[in-house]
Amino acid sequence: MLKKLSLLDLHIPIQERIHEGTDLKCLDDIPRSEKPPFTFLEFINSRPRNTKTMFVHEYQVHVHIISPPGSSVPHYRNIQAVDEALTEYIRLPEGYELWGQVESGLISNYIEPQTKEHHAVLGFLFRVSYGFKVKI
Repeated sequence: MLKKLSLLDLHIPIQERIHEGTDLKCLDDIPRSEKPPFTFLEFINSRPRNTKTMFVHEYQVHVHIISPPGSSVPHYRNIQAVDEALTEYIRLPEGYELWGQVESGLISNYIEPQTKEHHAVLGFLFRVSYGFKVKI
């Protein structure tokens, strides 16, 4: 039976890629006492993008990058590190093929008013194939 990739099965490889490619933590649950720098993922959208012959699903993901207050230079280095880490394709579970991993750019970049921490959001699009269509 065909099964599209679950959000959790996509979350883990993205998180692992950020861990392997940067010095940043990629957190699931952010304690109030957590000190920056760190990242976290937000799943924005998922929709079918089937082709004539394949079942394909597209996932839109935002990577939030939180950096300590002060100079912007370390913050921009963190943005660049995440961007470079995700130029290498993520590894999906068996039975799924990554059809595309595309950065959609810097969505926003601002300073948190209360904490003065730097907060950037990078957008990524992942297209995942999970089976062939067969006519009988």
